[in-house]
Amino acid sequence: MKRKEEKKGIARGRLPPETDYTNYTFSVRETALHLLSGGAVLMLASWLFYDSAVAWILLMPFVFWSLKDRGRSACRKRKRRLEMEFREMILSVSSNLQAGYSVENAFQEAYHDIVLLYGSASVMAVELQLLFRKLSNNEQLEQVLANLAKRSGVQDIRDFADIFQIAKRSGGDMRGIIANTAEIIGDKQETRREIETAVSEKKLEQQIMKCIPFFMIFYISLTTRGYFESLYHNPFGWGLMTGALAVYAAACRISDKILEIEV
Repeated sequence: MKRKEEKKGIARGRLPPETDYTNYTFSVRETALHLLSGGAVLMLASWLFYDSAVAWILLMPFVFWSLKDRGRSACRKRKRRLEMEFREMILSVSSNLQAGYSVENAFQEAYHDIVLLYGSASVMAVELQLLFRKLSNNEQLEQVLANLAKRSGVQDIRDFADIFQIAKRSGGDMRGIIANTAEIIGDKQETRREIETAVSEKKLEQQIMKCIPFFMIFYISLTTRGYFESLYHNPFGWGLMTGALAVYAAACRISDKILEIEV
């Protein structure tokens, strides 16, 4: 009875719009928090490197530039979450097919497993709800999966959608295809977890190293007053400190790229 009510709710279309996983749109709250935290960091940098409020105003545009960087990072995390939940979904679909369900019904049963594992607000649960709504509007399952693959930007989902479409038309071994896809995605996720475990210590070291220059300047300024006075409020000092800040920012950028390992 409960499942029938859920299906009716899905058919009525009480769902959010389709998500483009290649782009991330920040909410007003997320944007405000990022601007506040970024502004605080730049205020600290302006004080330590320039001892000037004007420098803080001039550096503020970099907060908006870093917002794009934060968006790319959020996209990557959301894609990984989608890929992980997608694997669990097709594992459930594979089990349902072996139990004798049709392909469409196997996806419907998989929805309840995803809700139990990740909740009804998870990315895969929402995508399955969208899938059911489209199926109720007489769209073909392979077309719906192709649409998800296009929006996801995840290579494994695109490959699965292409193979699924070919197998559906040619009458291929659907159970074997879905089981094999789940195994391949699972192997990639296991490899990714091993890599992330191996570099997690290095990431912690990287975060500590990012803070050291600020701590050193703050410590020297606190213990030896006037030590950096000759570098403040004169063109030579501005140029030297700007160069040091640029080298620091480049080092942070390079270290992020080195630790950004894709599987």
